[in-house]
Amino acid sequence: MTLLLTRLTLNLSQREVRRDLGNAYDMHRTLARGFANAPDGAVQHFLWRLEASRAAEAPTLLVQSECDPQWGNLPVGYLMAQAQRSWVPEAVFGEGKAVAYRVRANPTVNRVPEPGPDQDPPSGSSRGRRKRIGLWTEAEQMEWMQRQAVRLGLSEVAAAVSNAERLRCRRKGTVMTVAAAQFDGQAVITDPEALAAGVRAGIGHARMLGLGLVSVAPLRL
Repeated sequence: MTLLLTRLTLNLSQREVRRDLGNAYDMHRTLARGFANAPDGAVQHFLWRLEASRAAEAPTLLVQSECDPQWGNLPVGYLMAQAQRSWVPEAVFGEGKAVAYRVRANPTVNRVPEPGPDQDPPSGSSRGRRKRIGLWTEAEQMEWMQRQAVRLGLSEVAAAVSNAERLRCRRKGTVMTVAAAQFDGQAVITDPEALAAGVRAGIGHARMLGLGLVSVAPLRL
């Protein structure tokens, strides 16, 4: 199935844009207007990422979907420009091909939390209960990316971590904080089908916060 990749240039003079840039959950809600086309009002699957930009540049978003987004449903004046291209990952990815990749994601691990210095060890039914925990150090984040690369069907992975932060956003009055980091690197495709599936679905958690979109391009040597 064809994927659509849209680059949106946002109009920073619009109040809604400034609001959404300050809260990733609001950004997701706004973008979801372009994908609520089903008769039951369900929002169709999409992934997005806010691209890094200089202070003088208009902010841009990369949005990936399998359906044709209806950007006319966004607030009037929200967009300054848009550009779209279509592609089929299964037709592009080939075993042994070298690629460059980028993903901004939520690196986490499921483990039993260790009690703090003033806490008693868990007892009873709470003993051994695993919890999703954010990974904050660069070494842990790189190990996480290496594990994801295996699931994506990639080998010979080289990557660098940038824009690591504690991403805070508000959802229905509740403040959420998640680990976020961008990974840029290169690798060799060993399983094209696994990579295509990962690109379509995204990786990691907190995808509605603009995390998990995997961008892959041929590596020009």
